[in-house]
Amino acid sequence: MRTKLFLAFICIIFLAVLSNVVFEKLIIGDFDDFVRGTEEDQIYWIMASVEGSYKENNWDMTLLSEAVHWGVMLGFDAFVEDSDGNRVVSSSDVISTMNPNMIDRMSSLLDLTSDSGEYTWYPLYVKGTEIGKLYIRLIERSGIIPLKEEIFRKRGRDFLIISFLIAGGSALIMSILFTIFLSNPLRRLNISARKIASGDFSVQEPLTHNHMRDEIDELTENFNFMADALRREDALRKHLTSNIAHELRTPLTIIKGNLEAIEDGVMSDTGKVMDNVKSEIDRITSLVEGIEDVTRAEASFFKKGLTEEIDLKEFVGSIVEGMSEMIQEKGLYVKTEGPSVSVETFPEKLHIILKNLLSNSYKFTDRGGLDINWGVVSENNKRGFWLSVKDTGTGMNSDEISKIFNRFYKGPASGGKGLGLAIVKELVEVMDGTIEVSSELGQGTKFRIRFER
Repeated sequence: MRTKLFLAFICIIFLAVLSNVVFEKLIIGDFDDFVRGTEEDQIYWIMASVEGSYKENNWDMTLLSEAVHWGVMLGFDAFVEDSDGNRVVSSSDVISTMNPNMIDRMSSLLDLTSDSGEYTWYPLYVKGTEIGKLYIRLIERSGIIPLKEEIFRKRGRDFLIISFLIAGGSALIMSILFTIFLSNPLRRLNISARKIASGDFSVQEPLTHNHMRDEIDELTENFNFMADALRREDALRKHLTSNIAHELRTPLTIIKGNLEAIEDGVMSDTGKVMDNVKSEIDRITSLVEGIEDVTRAEASFFKKGLTEEIDLKEFVGSIVEGMSEMIQEKGLYVKTEGPSVSVETFPEKLHIILKNLLSNSYKFTDRGGLDINWGVVSENNKRGFWLSVKDTGTGMNSDEISKIFNRFYKGPASGGKGLGLAIVKELVEVMDGTIEVSSELGQGTKFRIRFER
C-alpha cells in the first residue's frame, strides 16, 4: 500500500515537472513570438514609409532618410537599393547627419557601431512595379530593453521553478502524510487480521477519527464488529461443546442403563422403562431446541444490519398482541403504556429482546400480570429510547440476579433451557444499549433496557 502510494505521488511529481517544462516552453515561446511579431510589424511599417518616399519614379530623399531614420530609432540597421541594385541610402548615411545629442541618446540603447548579423531583404513595390529592395537587420541592443526582456524570461523560469517546488513539495509531503494516516491504519488492520487467522480474537482496533468519519473508520468499525462476532462465536462454540457434552451424557447414560436393565432381566416393567427413556429423549429434544434458539439468535448477532425508523407504540403493541392470548389463558393481565413516538433501531433484534423478556416474565408469574412501559431519552445531547417489562412473579435474590444472564444458567424453579436472558443481554450489547434488573423475592422483577446515541 505504502509503495503504491509513494509511486503514485512520484508520478504526480513527474507530471508536475513535465507540465512545468511544457508550460515554460509555451510561455517563453509565446513571448519570443510576440517579440518577433512586433519586429515584423515594425519592418512592414518601415517598408511602407520607404515605399511612400518614392514619387513620380524618383526617390524623395528627405522622406526616404526620415523612414530609415525611424528604422534606426526602432533598432534596425537598413539600406535601400533601387531597381538597378544601386544603394540609395543607408542607416550609416542617416546616422552621420544626426545631431550628436541624438546619437548619444540612441547609443545608450543601441550599439550603432555593431556590424554583426545578416541582412534580410524585402522587395519594394509601388503600383505593382518593383522599385527596389530594403535590406534590414537588427542592431544589437544595449541598456535597459534587453535587460527587461531577460528579466521577464528569468522571472518566468523562476515562477515555474517555484511552482514546481510547491507542487512537488506538496506532493511529497502528502505522500508522507497519506503513508502515515492512510496506510498505517490499514497495516494495523492487516496485522490484526493475521492474529484472528491464528485464533486470537481479542484484537480491537481504535478508530482513527472521532469526529470526522471516513472510509478507514468505517472499515475499522466493521472489522471490530467482525472480530467481536468471531469472538462470540468462538466462545459459544467452546461453551456449547462443553454444555452439550454434559447435558447429553446424563440422559444417554440413563437410557443406556434402562435398556441394559431390560436386557439383563433386572427390570421387567417395560412400561416404566419406556417412560424413563421417553422422558430422557424429551430432555435431549429440549436441548436440541435450545441449540436451535441459540443458532437463530447468533445469526442476529453476526448480522449487523441497518437501522430502521419504527413507531415504538405500534411495535410493542404487535408483539404483545401475539402473546396476549397465551398470557390471559394463564389468568394474568398485560398492560402497555407509552407515547406514540418514532425511534431508529434494529427491529429484528429488538423483537427478539422484547419477546424473550415477556416470555421470561410470563414463565415466572402465576398471579397479577405484566406491565410494559416505554419512553424517549433526550438528555446531555443524547437521544434514544427505553423499554421496561415488569411482572408480579416470584422475584429473585441478588445472588440469582448476578447469574441470570449466563448461558445455560437455570434457576431452581426454572424449567427452561437457560438461554433466553443470555440472548437478551448479548443482543442489547450488540445494539450498544444497557440492561438493568431490579427484583425482590415474592414481589416480582423489572427489566429496563435503554438505547441512546
